[in-house]
Amino acid sequence: MKLTYYGTAAGEGWPGLFCNCDLCKAARDLKGKNIRTRSQALINEDLLIDLTPDTNMHCIVYGLDLSTVDNLLVTHSHSDHFNASEIELLRDPFAHERPNIFQVYGNNRVKEKIWMDVPGVEEGEDKSKFKFHYAEPFQPIAIKDYIVVPLLALHDKKEECLFYQVTQDGKTILYAHDTGAFPEQTIEYLKANKVHLDLVSLDCTTQSEPDGKNHMGLIDAVKEKQRLTELGLGDENTVWVVNHFSHNGLWLHDQMVTEADKYGFLVSYDGMSIEI
Repeated sequence: MKLTYYGTAAGEGWPGLFCNCDLCKAARDLKGKNIRTRSQALINEDLLIDLTPDTNMHCIVYGLDLSTVDNLLVTHSHSDHFNASEIELLRDPFAHERPNIFQVYGNNRVKEKIWMDVPGVEEGEDKSKFKFHYAEPFQPIAIKDYIVVPLLALHDKKEECLFYQVTQDGKTILYAHDTGAFPEQTIEYLKANKVHLDLVSLDCTTQSEPDGKNHMGLIDAVKEKQRLTELGLGDENTVWVVNHFSHNGLWLHDQMVTEADKYGFLVSYDGMSIEI
């Protein structure tokens, strides 16, 4: 399995669109891995996680090829993770020669945003172009040769925020953004099913500071790694990654690498791929 990070920033991007703080000024000057777009990832070449406002940029700059993607996992409805209006671009005359129906998986708030943002959609669907599926927490979904399990996140209490466990050919990726410490229901599910996690991608929005609420900082991610390891779900063979960074966390890429390496974490950057 391969995981490619096309965007690795929190909601404002990095540098923030209207921000002139020292960290954003430095990112504009240094460029490279310090430039971060809104978070989006791809498993192999065909399973997309989130549909951000930067998706078209990811196609143009990093070569994200949506012609091979017919399935989208949405973590939650916040605009930096789900730009619902893009769904309209599946229709004629915006898209030609796309034979397969685009399958969208997410919570009910995601469905509501499609209704609101895509003109003329009846009950959230245009059956010739896309179909929405409710992703019920802890209920496995068969997508091609993947088994996908939606897990509850600790994020926005106004909706049923999710992150995803994805298994293919005996390998498992846990992609856990946006979330604070995993809710007890999610931990109980992971304990009961005892899947070995080959790659774990954890939220690190607040970087140098603990969050303790609806995101994580590095110290929070370290605690979650320890918990998963103690439960026997990850080990020294697991690839541990931190991702989803805000300029408010105060560490540019190189310092983030230095700090994360102390705890055995890789640091994501836009365009990074990992194979397991």
